[in-house]
Amino acid sequence: MAVDLNNLSIEELEAVIAEARELIERRREQAVARARADIERIAAGTGLSLEDLLGMGKSRARTPVRKTVADKYRNPRDPSQSWSGRGKRPRWLQEQLEKGGKLESFLVK
Repeated sequence: MAVDLNNLSIEELEAVIAEARELIERRREQAVARARADIERIAAGTGLSLEDLLGMGKSRARTPVRKTVADKYRNPRDPSQSWSGRGKRPRWLQEQLEKGGKLESFLVK
């Protein structure tokens, strides 16, 4: 069923492309409908609904919730800069420590 595209005009080629895209979309919708029917059949065979079957394992798939940590250190020159004490030291703090500053002097009060 090979079609010779070499002799088609630009308009004809665009029409072929549009028709192919519509056909692809219809086939995708049909494939999804068949897959859903297969899944519903499998679910019914186990005595579960589709929602029950797809909902299983949700608790295992959750990502842990990370709690925010209060700031422990603050830059006295720029109060918008702070650090919780976790992770890599920020540049402003590292520079102050290299100049002889003490970590305790940056504690949030």
